[in-house]
Amino acid sequence: LYITKKIPFKNVYLHGLVLDTQGNKMSKSRGNVINPLDITDKYGTDAFRIGIIAGNTPGTSLPLDENRIRGHRNFANKIWNAGRFVIINTSGANIKKKPILQKRDAAYLAELNKLVAEVTKDMDDFKFYIAAEKLYHYFWHTFADKIIEEKKESLKSEDLKIKSSAEWTLLEIYTICLQLLHPFMPFITEEIYQKLPLKNKKKCLMIENWP
Repeated sequence: LYITKKIPFKNVYLHGLVLDTQGNKMSKSRGNVINPLDITDKYGTDAFRIGIIAGNTPGTSLPLDENRIRGHRNFANKIWNAGRFVIINTSGANIKKKPILQKRDAAYLAELNKLVAEVTKDMDDFKFYIAAEKLYHYFWHTFADKIIEEKKESLKSEDLKIKSSAEWTLLEIYTICLQLLHPFMPFITEEIYQKLPLKNKKKCLMIENWP
């Protein structure tokens, strides 16, 4: 400000200290320093990123427990496996035109739109920890455990209306989930995005429009 006469930034987001598993400040003299590079080598960068954000309020110090990161490594695996399922089951789908959706599929997309609105507001309000938690629970418990399991039967249907609706719904929900998760887990979401059979796909997910 003194040199340029311009305000360098309008918002400052302060995070707390990253502590050891006992809640003590890390120091070389104590020998309790946890190297983040060792954690990322073991569990992946994406798991580490979302693991220290989800559920961690601004300014609150975080005891770094490997179990916390390991849990989000499992989440990354869940995202990957769900992506494989969606890609395999939509690779031959006609995605040029949106089909007439079954009532239940339309309801799922309406529910997703509510989540998008909530997460967008959380992000705008710097409540990243809440946004990450909501996305984690929606993807795992609603999309993977509920919607995918239900759509397995629809994908086998000989009724093209039912099958097309299921294909469109799965691809649409999964794509939007990747867009929402990208700020937290940029590497795995980008990798899978490049494999999706999407119409008008951007060069990379990073420059894709926010849903």
